[in-house]
Order: sequence, then C-alpha cells, then structure tokens
Amino acid sequence: MMRKCLIIILLCGIMGGIFAQNSTPRNNSFLVFLHGGYGYLPSKTKGLTSADNSYVKKMSSGAAWNAQLYFKHKMLIVGLMYSGYTSKGKLENTSDNIFGHYIAPQIGMHIPVAKVFSIGFNGGMGGMIYRNKSEVYQNPRLVTGSAFGVNLGVRGIFNINEHWGISAEIMSIIATLGKTNVNYHSENILVRYFPQLSMTQLTFSLGIKYSL
Repeated sequence: MMRKCLIIILLCGIMGGIFAQNSTPRNNSFLVFLHGGYGYLPSKTKGLTSADNSYVKKMSSGAAWNAQLYFKHKMLIVGLMYSGYTSKGKLENTSDNIFGHYIAPQIGMHIPVAKVFSIGFNGGMGGMIYRNKSEVYQNPRLVTGSAFGVNLGVRGIFNINEHWGISAEIMSIIATLGKTNVNYHSENILVRYFPQLSMTQLTFSLGIKYSL
C-alpha cells in the first residue's frame, strides 16, 4: 500500500513540474490550507474497551484537523493532505483514546466565483493509521492497525486579500480495518473484525488559506 502511495505522490510531483515549466507565473501558485473542527464516525467504531451503545456513540464524535498543500495551475490543483481525528472516553474501570491519521496525494479544482469568494474540491487515495491507547483496570492496552482509504472534500473560501483567506470545509474519508494488533499484558494478539472496524469519517471544519 505504501509503495502505491509513493508512486501516486511521485506522479503528482511530475505533473506539477510539467505545469511549472509550461505555464506563465501568473497562472501558477501554491495553496496552503489549515483546518480544525468536528469529526464524526457515521458507522460507529469498534475495538473499544466497552461495547455499551452510549459509550460507542460518544467515542464516534471527536476533534478533527487537516493540513493541505497544493500546486495550482489555473484551476487545477495537485498536492498532498494530512488529516487527523481523535476522541477520548472513560468509564469506571476502562478508558479509550482513539487516533486516526490519514495521508494521501490529492487532485482537484480551485474555482474563483467572485473577487472575494472561491470554491474548491479535492479527492485522493492514501493510507490510514489507527491507534487506540486504552486502559483496562489501570493496565495499558494498545490497539494499532492500518488500512487503505479514499477521501473527498469540498470547501468555500472567503478571500481577505491576494494571499490570505478563510476556508470552511466538509470532508469524507472512507477507511475500514479488517484486523488490528492488540498489545495487552506484554502480549500481542491479532484481532480480526467481521464486519470490519470502521474509521470512516465525516468532518466539518474551519480554517485559513494562504496563497504563495
């Protein structure tokens, strides 16, 4: 999976280099987006220390953030995105602290609608790393796993000036894990999930845009 991601990233870099050589400077720029907000797991999550419905529902809502870097040629954008998610919960004898890290090359469009407003969308394929740092009766329990994922996002940008803007974004990341590794009492256990453990996310976030 990582080999495929590296190949896609390399292809994106080659495309960006071709655009940079064959285009006038005014048609080219770099865009940086930083967002933070709310993340939701619509399929709920598994692998927790408790299967209580209210606890699972609580752990399926958390904080989300992302950083995106694009090379823009006219309206076409190619680049790379990192996205993170976390939620934390605690019961009388157990606790969970979930992290999801997703990184993927991206391709999309950045479309000016008016002088001060633009819209954009992007999609990509990459890898999700899952981690649950939990405790059971004060004994540490670590659950880890990885999976292939795809994402799609759409955003609106209010341009303050030539360089700075405010961005609002909705993004979906689809990723499921068929198995995880559980380290508990210094013992590693391979756990398989049927159906799979879902880390599919729907995120709503606000942030900033900077154009170079």
